[in-house]
Amino acid sequence: MKRRLAAVAVAVATVAALAGCGMINAPEATAEKTPATAQPTPSASGAGRIGESVKDAGDIPDPCTLLSKGEVRELTGREISQIDEDGASSGDAARFCQWQQPGGQLAVFLARTTESDFTVKIAEATPVDGVGEEAFALAGHLYVLYGTVSIDVYSRGDSEDENLAKAKQIAKVLMRKI
Repeated sequence: MKRRLAAVAVAVATVAALAGCGMINAPEATAEKTPATAQPTPSASGAGRIGESVKDAGDIPDPCTLLSKGEVRELTGREISQIDEDGASSGDAARFCQWQQPGGQLAVFLARTTESDFTVKIAEATPVDGVGEEAFALAGHLYVLYGTVSIDVYSRGDSEDENLAKAKQIAKVLMRKI
């Protein structure tokens, strides 16, 4: 179990690092593709439509559709210079979106999990109160359990405490939309 979580953490960190360096790039990720207001993406299963939660079942939504550009600017206090989409398909078990920002970055990763997998203790993890059913911080990421969805928010550009406070606010906004 620890190996699996460590592998996931390494994969997430690698994707974040590569995207932050511009090595992973979605050239089609432009303002025209980003909706003015975030709307859940409909899925074949029906989950994810407006008014339906995928908290416990259904397709994981595209995080790029959950936060508008305005929300990202408001929540982080920074402009957006580039949006990196995952290019995944509806029904994929994990999704991510990254908003590159001058002097910072916001990355959101969503995946299905179980409570037992999520709560496997990692020695370096710090428990975080006030968000989700369970939450912990590790290596600059805030991991939040919301039903069977693992929300990983990485906000960079401020002090460690400010980044965590912003990540908590972002996670709370995401939970209302998942």
